[in-house]
Amino acid sequence: MSLKILTMRARLLIILLLTAGVMLPVSGQSDRGGSGEDLLSTLLNQQEDGSFNLEIDSLLLANYYKLITVNQRQSGVPGYRIRIFSDSGLGAKEEQQRVRARFISLYPGIDAHYHYDEPFFKVYVGDCRTRSQALKLYDRVKVHFPNPIIVPDLINVE
Repeated sequence: MSLKILTMRARLLIILLLTAGVMLPVSGQSDRGGSGEDLLSTLLNQQEDGSFNLEIDSLLLANYYKLITVNQRQSGVPGYRIRIFSDSGLGAKEEQQRVRARFISLYPGIDAHYHYDEPFFKVYVGDCRTRSQALKLYDRVKVHFPNPIIVPDLINVE
């Protein structure tokens, strides 16, 4: 009876650790205690010590490493930004710079990002983790910038 409970607890622990390892941001995956290994590799190395027996399906293992690779290529985490400017044509780049400078002077604590999506020059503001945060920023920004749009984007997290 106690062996089955221990096995179930060990399986639950492994599932939780794998889930946590997959959901960590990129910065958390790059280094595990100086060894440079991810969480799964650490668990597999402990298996060689005889601490416990770990059996992993090959498809689960392949998907785990595929997800880590995809996360390492991303330059941020999913979130929202507010687009306050989008224009093309003559003078659009200069207007983009003016709009960004005006935003930074009105809202000094909030980041503003340039973006060129041919043929449009755009300005995105904020790094909102949730749509609720984006809606709060949207309400503040629409006073000074007409027709802002909430846009899903990869955001910077600090």
